[in-house]
Amino acid sequence: MHTDNTQQASSPSRRQFSANTELRSPLRYPGGKRQLVPFFVDLLKLNDQTPLDLFVEPFAGGGAVSLHLLEAGLIERTVLADLDPLVYAFWHQACFKTEQLVADIATADVTLEEWHKLRANPGKTLREKAYACLFLNRTSYSGILQGRAGPIGGQRQQSKYKIDCRFYKEEIIHRLRQIGRLATEGRIAAVRRTDVHTTVRWVEENYSQSRRLYYFDPPFWEKGERLYRKAFRRPQHERLAKLLINLQAPWVLSYDYHDEIIDLYRASTDANGRTPGGLVPAGTPRLHTTDLTYCNRHEKRGATELIITNLNNVPHDYINRT
Repeated sequence: MHTDNTQQASSPSRRQFSANTELRSPLRYPGGKRQLVPFFVDLLKLNDQTPLDLFVEPFAGGGAVSLHLLEAGLIERTVLADLDPLVYAFWHQACFKTEQLVADIATADVTLEEWHKLRANPGKTLREKAYACLFLNRTSYSGILQGRAGPIGGQRQQSKYKIDCRFYKEEIIHRLRQIGRLATEGRIAAVRRTDVHTTVRWVEENYSQSRRLYYFDPPFWEKGERLYRKAFRRPQHERLAKLLINLQAPWVLSYDYHDEIIDLYRASTDANGRTPGGLVPAGTPRLHTTDLTYCNRHEKRGATELIITNLNNVPHDYINRT
């Protein structure tokens, strides 16, 4: 049984901080989709959806796409949901208890001892969990919260990259206050700890008259259990596919490229029918691929990403093949 906690809005840094107009997430998220921001910017413009009434991320994670689109004025509001209790707590506090989280980050003792303490016990309250989420995310390898990831710099801290090398307090606090401002303005419409099916059902019940777009970024098919605290197994991937193929509202889905994922959606790729409003008929999503680059301290590596959508019009500058 999922807890449905809906909330609706009404030490010095090691590098020079400079505010800019782009709002980036405070979270470093494995598989984060900030690289897809230009795709979504052009997607909304191509489909004459700016400003869009509502953008929904049922797998919020780092929320990079929503934050950019909000700050750029391309969407009016967003709904963020995540089933991971730490990630949900972060978004709840960042949006609705911003200064509490700011105070916790400002006084954080960024040490290996604190990392071990929070890894063993992230706390019980939303405030404690939010702090643990952000602390562990900024101090763990690749931002991974899942238990197998170690601290940046290793247990002996012998690397030139120490545990605090990505903990830029001034910048993190600036980003948190930007998020708090958006929530205060009512532009982050809700933060929910619900699974994808409950989130979609809630949005359809409450925002069916709004022009809306869902962005689904579920756990990776491969290595999901190594990256996420709330990973998917095959039945969950299959259930998600069934949900999306029957969803009438516009949606975009991104996945790691894998034959099994393609097989879940391939049966519908040959359909040529179109419907009013720029959507393909229910059950006929389009499959595309794009290239992303993932970085860690050792290397940059390219990856092919699946982009699946029920929109007819996609910006082909970002697409390899359909």
